[in-house]
Amino acid sequence: MDLFFDSGATKCDCIVLEQGKYVRHFTDQGINASYASNEMIDNVLFRFAKAVDSEVERIVFSGAGCGNPQNGERVKERLSQHFHTRDIVVESDLAGACRLLTPGEAGMVAILGTGAAVCLDDGNSIVEQVPSLGWMLGDEGSGTHLGKKFITSYLKNEFLPETVIAFEQEHAVDRADVIRKIYRTPSPNLFFSSVAKFMAANADADTQLKSIIQEAFEEFFTQQISKIYQYSQFRLHIMGSVGLHFQNYIQKTMSKHGVTIGRIAGAPLEIFKRNQ
Repeated sequence: MDLFFDSGATKCDCIVLEQGKYVRHFTDQGINASYASNEMIDNVLFRFAKAVDSEVERIVFSGAGCGNPQNGERVKERLSQHFHTRDIVVESDLAGACRLLTPGEAGMVAILGTGAAVCLDDGNSIVEQVPSLGWMLGDEGSGTHLGKKFITSYLKNEFLPETVIAFEQEHAVDRADVIRKIYRTPSPNLFFSSVAKFMAANADADTQLKSIIQEAFEEFFTQQISKIYQYSQFRLHIMGSVGLHFQNYIQKTMSKHGVTIGRIAGAPLEIFKRNQ
């Protein structure tokens, strides 16, 4: 039995595989190795190990923050404490997405979830990657980026009253709550990204909301995709919930700039289930 971990900032899926085929999966709190403490990682992995409760032959952990070698080694060490196997591979979430979306072919790959990352893969490995600046300085096209733009317009009273009421009811907040979530909680990026689903569902009812979504994906192109050398020669494949929910906006923006969209999947779990 093998395990494939797909971990972002919001959630982590532990996918159980037999001969490469999906058997079952477990979901827990997300692990971003750039921010997570050893204690937090251990707590999540302990629960996964207890749920799996079987002998594991090989582990592949594809996770946010694991592109940093020190973070990768730290996660690998934690995994070895909870699962009795020496065959452990830890890689970036972007490398994992490439392996699933562009096997044996060249193409651009983007992760658009809580965060964002973009690279060019030659079919075997990443050959060019746009620098990842994190949610405070970059992550254009991510759920966090979209949410920041929404909250800015919300606090400036730029939306229709109906949009404001619907947002406050769905998230059980008022302006004071929003300010508190931004400035007084340890992970405001998770709050920002949680707004993206509301944005996708309500865009057609508010021109300002639609406008900031279009603006966000224009920024995704200019700050991420256009940084890839000869980007228009490659298809763009996307992994992540934002890519799935906003694919019409992304398609329209990329088409305007001569970029063809390839495969889109909400998460690696979808691909494993599809191929079971």
